[in-house]
Amino acid sequence: MRFSGSTNFSWLCAIAMAFFSLSAAQGAVVINEVESNPAGEESAFKATATAWLELYNTDDKDVDLSGWSIKNSEGRSITFPQGTVIRAIDYYVQDVRPGWLAQDDEVLVLIDAGGAEVDRTAALRDEDDNEMAWTRDPDGRDTDSTDDWKYLASSRGF
Repeated sequence: MRFSGSTNFSWLCAIAMAFFSLSAAQGAVVINEVESNPAGEESAFKATATAWLELYNTDDKDVDLSGWSIKNSEGRSITFPQGTVIRAIDYYVQDVRPGWLAQDDEVLVLIDAGGAEVDRTAALRDEDDNEMAWTRDPDGRDTDSTDDWKYLASSRGF
């Protein structure tokens, strides 16, 4: 079976559009805020202080995070379970156990279910036991520059 030139071009366009749509949906999620040293004693029994990280979906479509993971500077990772979805233009907060986030030069990497890097933070340092966190300013800003990150009052989940 032979295809005409216009049919081949149409198929190529359809494939390219599908690829770019998938890439855009995955690239729309960024690591948006990181609180590695919350106020209070994080390692205390029944601690109220919990370290956490926040993802932000900058796209107008929901993104399924099933099988995605976050890797820390020490190579440890958290994998999001099946059915984990971040809604369009919304936040997803992941609490982490005490000590999982380093307070010194922590770099977090967001990896999709296929193993591709989606986003990474700058090297973040939080030695202050307070309500400040490293955040992208404004939310979702991703120019691949350390200038995207500011040490500001925590705004967990919004």
